[in-house]
Amino acid sequence: MAFFKSMLSLLALLPLLCSMSPHAGGDPEDIQQLRNLLQPITSLAAQFEQQITDANGLELQGSKGLFQVAKPNSLRWTVEHPLPQQVISDGITLWVYDEDLEQVMVQPFAGNIQSAPAMLFSGDLQALDSSYFVQQLSAGQFLLTPEQGGSLFSSVQIDFDNLLPLSIVLTDNLGQVTRISFAEVDYNPVLPPDLFIFDIPSGVDVIRND
Repeated sequence: MAFFKSMLSLLALLPLLCSMSPHAGGDPEDIQQLRNLLQPITSLAAQFEQQITDANGLELQGSKGLFQVAKPNSLRWTVEHPLPQQVISDGITLWVYDEDLEQVMVQPFAGNIQSAPAMLFSGDLQALDSSYFVQQLSAGQFLLTPEQGGSLFSSVQIDFDNLLPLSIVLTDNLGQVTRISFAEVDYNPVLPPDLFIFDIPSGVDVIRND
């Protein structure tokens, strides 16, 4: 469940990784600095390590694997350890494949954005950028705080190393922290569209949430 929640949260960040609106709250210079880093990104590929801890700092789950993303809203998140899992979206359909359970969940991507309570963003994607107060903590380090009620996340921190995203930290309203660190980042690689379409293996259980 923690894995699924964190993956949905990362999917919610995709519109943010593609653009920043000039209407976002915060110091205009901070907003522009973040926009200058996010706007040039059209695709990314990286190794990731994810750690989920509770409010007391106790580790609940750790995982590692490969992260690939491309505009608009296409994602391939492959967990290689401890258990093989995949979350894939082509911007229209979302597939969540649990290899160990031989089960895949299929649902519309847009519907998931609007309804899943674990999502950081919800509703009109065009308005997402105006939902956060942006504060630059230091060079390449930004804190995003929701300006509207209803979000399960109290903050999002995005860190960059020069132009490359270094980590994303999601903190929920109960103090649980999801930290995703990136390594071997490939900036704006050419990623084929079929990379973001999941070919369902024969014999697995298919759960459709249309």
